Amino acid sequence: MVIACSVNKEQGRSEYDMMENLTARYNIVYHGRKIIGDVERENFALHQNNYQQLLPVFIEPTEATASANTALMDSVIGKALNIINTKSKSKYINEAYLLTGKANYLKGNYYNATEFFTYVANAFADMPEYRQAALAWKARSLMQLGNLTEAGMVLDTVFMGLESEDKSVGLIFAAQAKHYLLTHDEESAITMLQQALEHTSHKPTKLRWHYLLGQLLQMHGRDEEAYRHFSRVVKSNVAYEMSFYADLNRVYLATAENPSGADRVRLLKRMLRDGKNTAFRDQIHYRIAEIYYADGNVPQALAHYELALRQQSNNRYQTAMSYLKLADHYFGQGDYQTSKHYYDSVGMSLPADFPDAGAVQRKIANLDDLIAELQTVAREDSLQYLSGLNEVQRQTEIDSIIARDCAKLQHDSRAKVDRKKSGQTSPRSPFDDMVGGTVTYTDNRFYFNNADAMAMGQAEFRRRWGSRPLRDNWRFSDMIDGTAAVEPPSAIGTETAAAADTAALDSAAWAFKLRESYLDALPNTAEKLAASHQRIHDALLRIGNTYRDELRDDEEAANTYEELLRRYPDTDDRALLYYNLYRLYAQTDEVRAAYYREKLLAEFPETLYSRIIRDPQYLAKLEQQKQALDEAYEKVYTQYTQQQYSQVVDEVTRLLSQQDGRQQTMSQLAYLRALAWGRTSGLDTFEHALKQLVADFPDDSLITPLAGQHLAFIEANRDTLANRMVALYGVDGNRARFVDEPTMTLWPQLVIHSGPDRPVPRRQLAVSAAGQTAVRGNAGLGTVQGLARQQLAKTAEVGEVGPNVYRNLELLPDSATYYFVINVMNERVNLAPSRFGIGQFNRTRYTGGGISHQLKAVNDENQLIYIGPFDSYDNAKLYETQILPLLPDIMKIPGDIYNTFVITDRYFGTLSDFDKIDDYYTIYWEETSK
Repeated sequence: MVIACSVNKEQGRSEYDMMENLTARYNIVYHGRKIIGDVERENFALHQNNYQQLLPVFIEPTEATASANTALMDSVIGKALNIINTKSKSKYINEAYLLTGKANYLKGNYYNATEFFTYVANAFADMPEYRQAALAWKARSLMQLGNLTEAGMVLDTVFMGLESEDKSVGLIFAAQAKHYLLTHDEESAITMLQQALEHTSHKPTKLRWHYLLGQLLQMHGRDEEAYRHFSRVVKSNVAYEMSFYADLNRVYLATAENPSGADRVRLLKRMLRDGKNTAFRDQIHYRIAEIYYADGNVPQALAHYELALRQQSNNRYQTAMSYLKLADHYFGQGDYQTSKHYYDSVGMSLPADFPDAGAVQRKIANLDDLIAELQTVAREDSLQYLSGLNEVQRQTEIDSIIARDCAKLQHDSRAKVDRKKSGQTSPRSPFDDMVGGTVTYTDNRFYFNNADAMAMGQAEFRRRWGSRPLRDNWRFSDMIDGTAAVEPPSAIGTETAAAADTAALDSAAWAFKLRESYLDALPNTAEKLAASHQRIHDALLRIGNTYRDELRDDEEAANTYEELLRRYPDTDDRALLYYNLYRLYAQTDEVRAAYYREKLLAEFPETLYSRIIRDPQYLAKLEQQKQALDEAYEKVYTQYTQQQYSQVVDEVTRLLSQQDGRQQTMSQLAYLRALAWGRTSGLDTFEHALKQLVADFPDDSLITPLAGQHLAFIEANRDTLANRMVALYGVDGNRARFVDEPTMTLWPQLVIHSGPDRPVPRRQLAVSAAGQTAVRGNAGLGTVQGLARQQLAKTAEVGEVGPNVYRNLELLPDSATYYFVINVMNERVNLAPSRFGIGQFNRTRYTGGGISHQLKAVNDENQLIYIGPFDSYDNAKLYETQILPLLPDIMKIPGDIYNTFVITDRYFGTLSDFDKIDDYYTIYWEETSK
């Protein structure tokens, strides 16, 4: 033995030490493999599967398991490093590196794992067993990091050597299946999983993959194949939960054995009678409802959806599905009030891992606005329908509407009285949700998990306070003279009778008023009918925009836009609608996309939308052109402030003669030229320049109204101004105005202090995040979205981001002193030309309004232009609404270095650095976007 241990064995170029091999294999590698195998089995056993979602291909580490296994994985890494560092003549060096990679993977350190797997694949490329395994694990690590592109390339490399060894073949096929699922290629994933099944011997994993295959095949309508895979699971010895779901899925499938809905409902009702399925009755009722709904038996479907919700269950996933089905049904039927109640319930029960949870949350968040617009369309349609009937038919229809509304009112009134008799103010006890929630928890040491303690507490509460609704200020809402107002039993009957008598006395008046409201609203004249159609048109456009921008539901957006075109084929918004439909169909229906593209190019060849289609870079070119024109404007403005009036006239004349550029900026240049003439010429020249400006730019909404004000002032004061040598006199070195009307033309600061270049701001990287969130672009072109803080970290290091100090504060009260703020994220850009434009806007819309614009530099990082004060939130938001569409033309700086918000004077003083401004801006847009 001693001699054997000292013998060196040479194999090719490698020289191994037998003693090192023995100690490495049995003392280190064996234990390392065992620890990793045990951890993988434990993760597999502890994983909570959601069988109503696609099962994952692999049981991946979670934050909890990675944390729990850190010490064990560190021990494996230590053992592997022992081989690498002290047993250099062992043939298990490759195994040590592979174990280190797996240990890092199970710790959740995917970056480190990727590096170790890469090293193994490269350093031991001549060993197919290790190369293939390392590359498969590397692909898994990259997928965990979200790097699907590189993972796909690694898998391509693995498949090139697929036949070089057979130990990792099942792992490779499964990794490829996961990649296909992540890239939404389910058909290819099915093929890969079928191959993985053939090359895997681990029975629990194979059964999971059978179940997953059944789910994927069911999604793609291959019911017979799905039935076979689910049956494999049912006939195995898996846990009952997994067996139940496999059985539920296969019974639900329409196969040759059970082709009709009635057959499948019969089998599902048999499952309802099985005592073992008591905990799953909500899901069985839901599947029955789905079959009835698909077969058109809507009443039975709705009844079983409701039955699903009535079952005792802690399955929030199923509860959310049932509520969502009912909400979508009633929404589609136009019963918006009922649907809103169900959507609210969806929001209360929605799990974080619910499919398309973001889309559901967006719909709930925008539901009120969407319903309001849909109700506008429904109401106007109904009124137009009534208007088209003859008098007898109209009265009959209105009578029917009144009878229906009256019946509903009486039903609600009786229900309210019944609840009051029973001592409740709502159909359910306010404690119901609290008690129901205890089924999720088992630790009775926590009060709200202990049913006995809860019951005693509720009894004590009712004994002391009576039956009260769960609401704010419940102690004081029904207090009279410091004592709880509890009605005596006899008073309840009296009040009910009185309410009934009142209803009887007022029913005729109520019906009369309701009838009159319908008749008054009828669009029975040409003007009223046109206004009604305009309201429908505008509501449909807003509905389409909401589906497209807020809900990101392209299908419904396209349907709404097409409905708008069907109703109003000659709408002035045809170009916009054609472009939006072209964009919506571009990824899903090439034929429809081409149809709307050709209509747009044929009917509106010179619009912005057509130019964008012909030249996808058109908007970028427009932006470059705007930037060049803004720079020219800044140069002219500087010449004006330096009293170089002749140069101003010459330069503006040259720029206007080119007739190339944004008309909004051209009008501002023409205004500067008029002012320069006013400084050097008489009143006639100045007046002629203003009139020419109005004639050249009749549609301009910023400068033309201002020029009109000047012309009106000149006309009113012609005798006084006629004797001037020059039209405009200077008041002092920094300000210039008409002497006789100081409030008419208050010029901006004229002296621009140019200093040396400043260093780059500490967080200039966040400039790219500003975007134009506050400056909404054309509805047909979408909006520029800001970048999240995590996205910024990809381009530069921003350091640790602390908690947002403005969260959970009341930032926007109804009444306060407010300012509208333009946050410029560059401390040295010249803002004088931009402030000049703001002054022009204020003079045309807020003359005598007492607002001004001022500049505040913040910590050598930001410049804040703040306009105000406004005495309420509504007034500040009104100013914001008016100026935002014009802001791209007013601001002579790139749009991606500024953003806007509204703030009170209380919090304006807290904006002490870039981070505080950024924090406030983030919370402001979170709150105002709700």
